[in-house]
Amino acid sequence: MAADAIKQTDARAVAAAVIFREARLLDTGEWADWVAMYSEDAVYWVPAWLDEYTTTNDPDTQVSLLYHDARRGLEERIARIESRKSITALPLPRTVHQISNLEAWETGADQITCHSVFSVHVYDPRMAKEHLRHGRYEHTLRRDGETWKIARKVITLVNDRVPTVLDFYSI
Repeated sequence: MAADAIKQTDARAVAAAVIFREARLLDTGEWADWVAMYSEDAVYWVPAWLDEYTTTNDPDTQVSLLYHDARRGLEERIARIESRKSITALPLPRTVHQISNLEAWETGADQITCHSVFSVHVYDPRMAKEHLRHGRYEHTLRRDGETWKIARKVITLVNDRVPTVLDFYSI
């Protein structure tokens, strides 16, 4: 695909390829490949709910469920999981990410913004329990040479009362 302006149908195809690959890598625990999908300066944010209708909008001054202002934070979390020193993640839950209602459009030179909805089925083998998380994704993708990187991901959990640990692999 040329570096010039891309059509909306092309933007959707690019976004679908990136977002569906991200989901597969999360489900299969391919952490190095997953985190490599993010740009060095990527923002990964799960805002909290202020009330029944409004989420927080400033991670610097308001509570967030998760917030990393660079890929480095995600890499540190992966290192803790792989070191097996994170007792909250032993063993890791099994997940299936499902994504639909994907809308994408070009929002600048070499940039795509997309919105989608998701559900993540989570099975916790420690307790032999399963639960479902669902909400909305907002991805900003940025071209990096011949590939597309995730520059920003905002995850709005609709069911934010989580019965167990909340982590990047389960949302």
